[in-house]
Amino acid sequence: MDELLEVFAIKDAFHEYGCSDLCNASLALLRAMGYPIKFHSDAGNQKIENFIYFTVQNKSHYSAQEMMYLKQIETASFLCEIEYRDLADKHESSDDTIVFLAVETNSSKKDRSEDSFYISQILSKTYNGFVVLIIKNADHIMFCANIDEQITCMSEWYSINSTCMDLFPICAVCYPYISGVRTVRDFFYELAYGFSRDYIRYPESYEFVAYQALPYIESDTVDSFVSREQIKEIAEKTHNFYKEKYGYDYVYPDDDFEVLLEEDNEWTLLELDDFELPDEELDDDDNEDNEYDNDIEEIDYSDIDDETLNNPVKLLKWLEQRDKEASSE
Repeated sequence: MDELLEVFAIKDAFHEYGCSDLCNASLALLRAMGYPIKFHSDAGNQKIENFIYFTVQNKSHYSAQEMMYLKQIETASFLCEIEYRDLADKHESSDDTIVFLAVETNSSKKDRSEDSFYISQILSKTYNGFVVLIIKNADHIMFCANIDEQITCMSEWYSINSTCMDLFPICAVCYPYISGVRTVRDFFYELAYGFSRDYIRYPESYEFVAYQALPYIESDTVDSFVSREQIKEIAEKTHNFYKEKYGYDYVYPDDDFEVLLEEDNEWTLLELDDFELPDEELDDDDNEDNEYDNDIEEIDYSDIDDETLNNPVKLLKWLEQRDKEASSE
């Protein structure tokens, strides 16, 4: 009975996406799912540039490939953060948190899942906690969470006009039904895998592909011996089961895609490439006129605190202030 009441509440929350803004509708959805929302940002819906450079916890650098996917986001919102003390069965203390974000994308229907897949990977680095996304595309909603470099969990796409029967799977990841977990990490895994598509929870293997088809073998062969060759033939015929089921919503991960992390130091090379001028492009006149040499001023960063050094926005302001002071002397 309680589950029935919850699915009615979820259905009403989904309808909010048609008449309210992304942030408020997403908060209404989390409340309908029973999540303890104690505080949230007043910033509401933001352009993605403002969100990633001013709102998120970790001010990061982004590669050109990452920015290509981030530009598919119309608006982004911080929704709430759940700590270990919010868990129903809390047995140990930790600093882990689960951060809920909402984003609205302008991707085409055939690209919506792939874009969401990489957006989840990129935004996972913007907070220290585990990040769960509620993604809106046109009139459909999806949940998405990045587990690690290999696994990104995605739910089905649900229409904002879905019926109660359509929304029953979401009840499995309502807050009251995730119980028996000891840590925030365990809660996050239960949540992420709970809303995941079948091909994420049950990856195709030779055995799965072969034996999931056994119930559909023609009746005249049921009582006879099924040979290894027959099983192999069945597997070859059915190995595209998920791909055919999901069509363009089936995501093939790109092994060449990498999230740019601060510890990689690759971002410095990317930025310096924009300023380097090859030697062959410098003629003798330019060298004489500009008196080009290697006497480049070295900046002393020893007096700068770590927070400023790790924050590109604050570091830029520090450099601007330093130049102003130098020019006034």
